[in-house]
Amino acid sequence: MKVSAIACLLAAVAGAVLACGESRLVPDDDLPVTVPEEDAAPDPSTPDAGRGARTCSEPIEPVSCPNLEPAPTTKTAIASFVKESAIPLRCGEGADAVWDVRPLVELYGSQKIFMMGEVHGTNEIGIMSSILLEELATRNQVNVLAFELPMEMGERLTSWVATGEDEAVDQWLQQLAPNMFGRILTVTARELAKKGIPIRVVAVDYAYMPQTPIAAIREVATKLTTQADTVLATLPSGPPTTSEANAYFDHIMTSKSAICAELTSADCDRLNAMTHALWVSTFLEAGLQDELWFARREEVIYYNMKSAMRSPTDRMFLHMGAAHTNKHEFSAGSRMTHEYELTKDKVFSVAPAFGNGSVIWYGEPQALPGEPTTLTSALSHAPPDPLFVSTTRPSTKCEENAFGLEPELRSSRGTRAETYDGYIHYGKLTSEKSPDDTTFERDSEVGKEGAPTSSTALALSGARFRELRVRVEAKERAALMARVARTSAMR
Repeated sequence: MKVSAIACLLAAVAGAVLACGESRLVPDDDLPVTVPEEDAAPDPSTPDAGRGARTCSEPIEPVSCPNLEPAPTTKTAIASFVKESAIPLRCGEGADAVWDVRPLVELYGSQKIFMMGEVHGTNEIGIMSSILLEELATRNQVNVLAFELPMEMGERLTSWVATGEDEAVDQWLQQLAPNMFGRILTVTARELAKKGIPIRVVAVDYAYMPQTPIAAIREVATKLTTQADTVLATLPSGPPTTSEANAYFDHIMTSKSAICAELTSADCDRLNAMTHALWVSTFLEAGLQDELWFARREEVIYYNMKSAMRSPTDRMFLHMGAAHTNKHEFSAGSRMTHEYELTKDKVFSVAPAFGNGSVIWYGEPQALPGEPTTLTSALSHAPPDPLFVSTTRPSTKCEENAFGLEPELRSSRGTRAETYDGYIHYGKLTSEKSPDDTTFERDSEVGKEGAPTSSTALALSGARFRELRVRVEAKERAALMARVARTSAMR
């Protein structure tokens, strides 16, 4: 029986040979990657390094404030602060429109991870993200692209980015909306590779198939002696039931100290992550446990992010839902910011802001109210072009940043300044299912090739992937709504 292209793409289980070829588990240390000189600081001021010399604002200059005044607290004063601080990322009209993401490039500087927070199902965020990836990679400020796709997919996508040759990836890309992050960022990375700027692609999310973590756990067990049976005796041979997954998870966590006494720290970390991945993959399709599922999924994401950032020369562009990219607490992004030695205090994170009237695709069309209102009320719900507002820089009047006081309820219990380095206000978001409704477009054809086809064969091959995305989004939404409700009650 012929294996469908999308199944080949997603069913990359260690040691398994499918009709489409052999696949290996991530991480893989042998994947190609651009390696910048560690001590050579990037030069974001070079006008021809990225998209062009035309700009929309003055260079970001340090604000010299011998004495900082308190942050504004009245509604009028905060609105004034926001308006003064807003930096245009695009300006002009029609053929004269200019993208100018240089301010974000300059603020990122020599840090190790640029985290792009997303609201799923939009045109505008994917477009902006692809432009940022292009600019940062062209300036040698990132060499790894990571995003919220099943962990099995990274190696195949890296190969496609390098060669442009993989029928399964071709078909998968065709099935995605043109501005969906998985598609537009992958195509952008391919265009960079054509210019001699290779990008390693890492899919950092849950395992699509339980067989993926099962194979990884078996591989770790080969390094055990007396504890091998502890790991293998009750390890399911195929997709487990929820009760089996629960029992195995509890068994490994209870026995972890004894098991890890025979393992290196790296192998113990892998066993822990893959045990979480097995549970998450099982409960993706069965059972609720939304908040627990979300928390255990973060363990998997954190492990995959660490695995992608093993070298001091690795610099990552990460595109994920904004909850995962918050720097304050509970998320994989916060742990990369505060725990992981190679990236500690070297993470720059931006969150999305959007106006009333936004419509996104989240399993179905959904209307969103403007958020955060501090920005939307000051900058309007539909500014003509995207604007960036820092949460950490003082005003030119040497006032402390107002966002150092304002709580970020959506993603953490911290302030907006503790949670994100800034917000990009996109205006009104539009559904990725309606790409012609975009409030702004790229000034190139990147991401537009291979428009979605109506072919029945292709549509059916992608149905499984889309079904699981809907399940993931539903679990995320339930977990985050519960977290917001708890946080609001505590305040």
